[in-house]
Amino acid sequence: MILTPLSPSQTQNERLQALYHMAVELSALHSLESVLNTALQHCLGLTESQFGFIGLNTVNGRALDVVAIQGFFPKPEFYEHNHIIPLRPSIFARAVLENRPVRTDDARFDPSRFGQPSGHPPVAAFLGVPLRIRDKPIGMIGVANRPQPYDDDHEQLLLTYAAQVAIVIRNAQLYEQLTTAKEALEEKVAERTAQLEEAKEDLAQKAALLQKLLSETMDVQELERQRISQDMHDGTNQLLVGAMLELRSAQKRLANGRLEQTGESIESVRIILHRVEAEIKRIIHDLRPPTLDALGLVPALRRYAERFTQYTSIPCTVTVFGEPCRLAPRTEIGVYRLMQEALQNVSAHAGATSTEVVTAFSPRTFKLTIIDDGRGFDLFEAEQKRNGRLGLLGMKERAQSLGGHLTIWTQPQQGTRIELSVPVTEPEPAPGS
Repeated sequence: MILTPLSPSQTQNERLQALYHMAVELSALHSLESVLNTALQHCLGLTESQFGFIGLNTVNGRALDVVAIQGFFPKPEFYEHNHIIPLRPSIFARAVLENRPVRTDDARFDPSRFGQPSGHPPVAAFLGVPLRIRDKPIGMIGVANRPQPYDDDHEQLLLTYAAQVAIVIRNAQLYEQLTTAKEALEEKVAERTAQLEEAKEDLAQKAALLQKLLSETMDVQELERQRISQDMHDGTNQLLVGAMLELRSAQKRLANGRLEQTGESIESVRIILHRVEAEIKRIIHDLRPPTLDALGLVPALRRYAERFTQYTSIPCTVTVFGEPCRLAPRTEIGVYRLMQEALQNVSAHAGATSTEVVTAFSPRTFKLTIIDDGRGFDLFEAEQKRNGRLGLLGMKERAQSLGGHLTIWTQPQQGTRIELSVPVTEPEPAPGS
C-alpha cells in the first residue's frame, strides 16, 4: 500500500488513521522480508523521504545489519560488502547507541559523520529512530533527503511508527523461527519414521532369518543324529553283532572240546572289539575332538585335515603364521566347527582337487582362511535367495556369535575363499603346536 505524502496541514486524525492502516497491513504479514519492506515504504511516504533503511542489531550487538533499503538500488556487490555497519558514535548509529532519535539538517556537514562508502548516494537531511522492544534497542529506522529538514512532528511520528514496527518485526522473527523449528521437527520426525520403518523391516527380516537358521540348525542336529545313528548301526553295531557270533561259536567249540578253534574265535572277538574301540573313538572325536582340549586349535585342525584327506581323497594342508596361542574355549570350538562346515561344503559341492587351511595369529586377532580350487558359485545370487546355500547363513551367524566377521570371495569356476576374523582375548601359550 503506497500512501500520498502527508503535508503539514494534515490533521492529527489523518495521521492516526495512517498509523492504523499501517498496523492492519503489517499484522497480516508473516514474512520478515515483507514486514520490513512494507514498514519502510510507509515510513518513507509519511515523512516525504527519498530513501531510507531498516537495520537490525547483529547477534553480538556490535553492528547493524541493513536488512531493508528503499529509494536506493545498490548493486549486489555493494550490498554484500556494506550491509554491516559497525555500531560506533556516527550520525547513523547514535540512534541505537544512545537509544534516542537522531536528526540532522545535512549529514554531509555533521561533526559525527564518518563518511560513506563509494557508490552510496549523498545524505543531506537525516532522521533516525531506534526500534525498541521493552525499551531496549534492537535496531533502527533511518530516513533521508526530505526536501525540507525533519522537524519534531516527523520525529514523533517516526517514533510512533517504529514502536509498532518493532513489535511486528519481533513477531515476524518469532514466526519464522517457529516455522523453521516446525519444518526441522517435521523433517526429523519424517527421518525418524523412515528409520523406524527401516529398523522394523530389518528386524522382521532378521527374525525371519533367525527362524530359518533355527530351522536349519534343528535340521543339522537331526541329520547329525541320523549320521551318528547310521555310523553306530553300520559300524559299531555290526561289529558287536560279529563279536557276539564269534563268542557263540567259541562257546560251542569249547563245549565240544575244540580248544584250538576256540582260541581262534576268541582272537577274532579281540580283533573285532579293537575295531569297535577305534570306531567309538572316531565318533567321539567327531562330537568333540579331544585334541582340541588337550593340545589346542592348530593340532586339532591338522588332525581334521589329515582325516579329511584320508576320507575324501582331496589334499588338505594347514599353514600357520604367527605364534600360536590358546584362544577362549568357546572361540576354539567355534573356529573348529566353522572349518568343519567349510570343508564339508568343499567335499559335497565344490568339486575341488585341493584345499588349504591357513591360520594367522597376532596379538589382537586370529584369522582362519579356507581356500579351495573348486567350481565356486554366484555369491550375490546365493545371498539374495537366502536359501542357506553351502551353509553361508549358519557360518556367518557363528562368526557373529564369536564377536568376529566372516568374508567370502567366490565366483563361478574360480574357487572359493572363506576368511574368519575373531578377536584374541588373553592369549596363552599353546602346548604342542
